[in-house]
Amino acid sequence: MVIGLNRHFLSQALAVLLSAALILFSFTLSADEISTGSQDKPKNSSKEQQVITLWERNFDTAPVNEILELAFKKTEDLYPPVRLQRSTPMEYPDAISSIANSGAIDVISAASSRTNDTELYPIAFPVLKGLLGHRVCLIRKGQQARFDGLMTGYDFTEKKINICQGEYWPDTEVLQRNGLPVVTSKAYLPIFDMLQEGECDCFLRGAQEIIPEYQSRKAQVDIEQSFLVQYPQPGFFYVNRDNKLLAMRIELGLLRALDDGSYEELFNKLMSPQLDQLNLKSRTSIRLNIPDMSETNLSIQRASGLWYPL
Repeated sequence: MVIGLNRHFLSQALAVLLSAALILFSFTLSADEISTGSQDKPKNSSKEQQVITLWERNFDTAPVNEILELAFKKTEDLYPPVRLQRSTPMEYPDAISSIANSGAIDVISAASSRTNDTELYPIAFPVLKGLLGHRVCLIRKGQQARFDGLMTGYDFTEKKINICQGEYWPDTEVLQRNGLPVVTSKAYLPIFDMLQEGECDCFLRGAQEIIPEYQSRKAQVDIEQSFLVQYPQPGFFYVNRDNKLLAMRIELGLLRALDDGSYEELFNKLMSPQLDQLNLKSRTSIRLNIPDMSETNLSIQRASGLWYPL
């Protein structure tokens, strides 16, 4: 009970502090600057709708866009309403580069890593309760028996089971440094072809994204049923390091949604059916370490209420 009360007090205190900071910043930064990160546009005190560009994959592989929309709605008393638009298709490294260099993308949800948490501006709030770090395999049809009895990372090598991942994804390094056999691709969609052609055997996906991917390809793939790979690597929202006002607005919106229960309500609406289907709690857990965890990630590991309990 004491822990819960402290969390509630902390959430309210942070919200008050961020609200004050946002009001202070509003005297010097315009609403246009929130949407683009630009510091050289004329001030706009109107409540015209602002357009924010989110990485296109954050609309498709998990309902990240709906979490971000909720955060913006929770701050409409301070700033204009926002319309989210999807970016043009681009691979992960290009999307990260776009954020870092004030390109076409304003916001991305991506895995926490030392590089991302240093070169971009992280909003240290686990998107979808850190489900990105609870990972399940997409496998070829009829291959479940090959995975039965797999209980440790070493078993992947013993059974000659190769994991397929994106070459530049943060979790790829985590898997490799924990000694798991990994086959990589520079692009996302070819990984499904690699899986089908036997170049790899397990496309390891976050619990928040595997169901949509399975549903669009279930004639070719199955969801592995026996184990869960876990490591403390949440997804964060990121913006350009100079766009601090946008970061503060997103953080304030998330904290307000957490405090009033709307974040939990939306999470349950979006994820409960999928999590029931995955049956995570009955799976064998294979736990990995993150050898080079960032200070930002480390700072929220004990923050109760932010993580999906397993």
